[in-house]
Amino acid sequence: MRTFLVILLVVVLLVGGAAIYLAATTPETAGAVRFPLSASDRALLAHVPPGAEAFALIPVAAALQAKLLANPVTAEPVRQWTAEHELPRAWMLGGADIAAWKSGKTTSYAVRLDPFRALLVRMWLLFASNADASWRGSTLIMHGGEAAPGASPAMSEDLLRLAAALPEGDVLVVQKQSARGAFPPIGRPAVSSVRITPAEILLVSRAATEDVAETREIRAQFPRGAILAASFASAPRILGDLNRLTGTRIDALVDNGGSIAIYGIDTGTLIPRPRGVVVVPADEEARQQWDDLASVAALVGETRDLGDRLALSFDRESMGLYIKDATVPATWPATRWALRIDPARLVPVLRKTADNQGLRFVAPRVHRGARDLRHWIDALDRASAVEAADSVAGGVEELRVRVASK
Repeated sequence: MRTFLVILLVVVLLVGGAAIYLAATTPETAGAVRFPLSASDRALLAHVPPGAEAFALIPVAAALQAKLLANPVTAEPVRQWTAEHELPRAWMLGGADIAAWKSGKTTSYAVRLDPFRALLVRMWLLFASNADASWRGSTLIMHGGEAAPGASPAMSEDLLRLAAALPEGDVLVVQKQSARGAFPPIGRPAVSSVRITPAEILLVSRAATEDVAETREIRAQFPRGAILAASFASAPRILGDLNRLTGTRIDALVDNGGSIAIYGIDTGTLIPRPRGVVVVPADEEARQQWDDLASVAALVGETRDLGDRLALSFDRESMGLYIKDATVPATWPATRWALRIDPARLVPVLRKTADNQGLRFVAPRVHRGARDLRHWIDALDRASAVEAADSVAGGVEELRVRVASK
């Protein structure tokens, strides 16, 4: 009996010591992805197979998870994700860096473990017969199947050049040419740097573009009370569909740039109808079109000559809201477009609008835009604001996004 107690005591001390070590060696401060990428980061990304549609580099993953749980916007989505997916166990991580990649519906992980944790994981795998894990040297591969990394590196020279201008972040995300239908709404392949604090989420995404058109700089002033406000250098194609919903030629008015503020969307009708104001600079070309547009707009809304701006509303209420509204200056200038969203008010509307079949046939671009926007911001209804700015320079499109916590 005495021998048994001694053995039990030794086991308890070993387990307790291991637990203390694991806790003590788990950093509280997240790492950072710095550009250009280090040789160590590129070596970890070498485990990503060529067929991956998208992948991410996460330094000090355990500390990043703590940052995500501390942010009111990301906390609940992260809890839900971790409950629904098999991730590397928390005790495995410590200061481990992770490369994660998506192929089809499978998400795989390469975890760079310290020697002690690697020993514990090897012992654990002896008893976890159903664990989908293997080793490549000292790196643990989870859900990687039999596919081995290819000869071509995940970060090609073109991607490395794109990423070199990204700001330091908590995560690097790369979407390859085959990655479709996901954020960010720019070309592919795209590279993104993500930084998370308790107050905000900042994303900067870059992609190569052949667009060399000269555009003016936009320094937007967003109406605070709008659920969606946007400024643009030239008319987006989606405004062609909006003509059918408002009864006015909005796209012709904003050919040379302008802004739009949406104060609400009437979802109680067969075809959802937006309530808002379109504003353009009061230049000579706009004034030449103004009389014809004003006579049509007067049937459904109002027009105002504000001196340096011309404003047109396509309902009877929005103009008054716009005139009284305070403005919020954009965080960044842009050369293509800038956008500000009130997610708490817009997300419930999008959930109704994106499912409207009448809108799908009458205004397919608007329907597709509402569906995509809902997909991107559906989990952000706890945010106080989402702001974005899109610019093109030197053959690169750059999108900046800020998600402010409440």
